[in-house]
Amino acid sequence: MENSTPSAGGPISKLLRSISNVLASLIDVGQTRLELLTLELQVEVRRAAGLLAIGFFTIFFAAMGCLLAGLSLIFAFWDSQRILVSVLVTAFFFLMASLGGWKLASQLRRKPPLLADTLGELKKDSDRLRGGMRDR
Repeated sequence: MENSTPSAGGPISKLLRSISNVLASLIDVGQTRLELLTLELQVEVRRAAGLLAIGFFTIFFAAMGCLLAGLSLIFAFWDSQRILVSVLVTAFFFLMASLGGWKLASQLRRKPPLLADTLGELKKDSDRLRGGMRDR
């Protein structure tokens, strides 16, 4: 009498094994992409926090230095040209603020998009999967 149950190497068990291997591969790819995403987010947050801290530190002390330098000039010329010196110091401060704003805007335009590596890897995965389906 023959056994009606499929053997361990039958087509259905091979199909199920193939499906589980594909699912395991997809989970591995997803996990890798998720790890890349979290790593990029951590790096970006640390970079932004560091830039903010340095930026605030720099702005505070630069502003204090400019304020004291401007006041020193105005006090030095108090008797002769205080209005002219006050206008020149104010114009210099506005010029420096404008240059800083222009530099900041150009830096923000050149910044790479957030999560560019993760998005690039996901696009490669998508292209590979579509290319594999076309070959069949």
